[in-house]
Amino acid sequence: MKQIVLFFACVLALAVAVVAMPQAPAQQQPLPLTTEVQNTYNSIKGNIIKSAEQFPEDKYTWQPTPEVRSWARLIAHISDDNNGSCSSVLGQQRPARLDNEDTPNSAANKMPKADLQKALGDSFALCDKAFGSITDANMMERAGSRSKIGALIYNTSHINEHYGNLVTYMRLNKMVPPSSAGRMGK
Repeated sequence: MKQIVLFFACVLALAVAVVAMPQAPAQQQPLPLTTEVQNTYNSIKGNIIKSAEQFPEDKYTWQPTPEVRSWARLIAHISDDNNGSCSSVLGQQRPARLDNEDTPNSAANKMPKADLQKALGDSFALCDKAFGSITDANMMERAGSRSKIGALIYNTSHINEHYGNLVTYMRLNKMVPPSSAGRMGK
């Protein structure tokens, strides 16, 4: 009888211990692919906008070497790529290109900083609209030569590459890029 009581006491103690154990949180559902891409895009977008604001207007035609774009042309190129990818997702006509000449005479090099920032902002607004238009149900529909989600993934990747250029231009001008602001060891 003592063994049976001891056995049930152990079972009861074990049951209490199991109930008292912290429960693992319920596994979260993964974000939809469209949301994951948009979150990455939004992060890059914020860094590019802040970079364009931070870079001095008198340096907008600066370029590290003659073989690469000036800052103004780089901002215009990002705007052009946003416009191309995102207008295709929306089935709209692409806005006119800003970076239309690979020389110092490019129209982008002649634009004031405020106009380039406005064009950049407008291109991001177009992409925000494109992201808002896709769903898990329609993301695989064609948008030119790519799927809608493919066009937005391409664009996000491409503007991220050019944010890397902006970071280099800023570092060469002894500036701290937005993605590094607030970190130690700038």
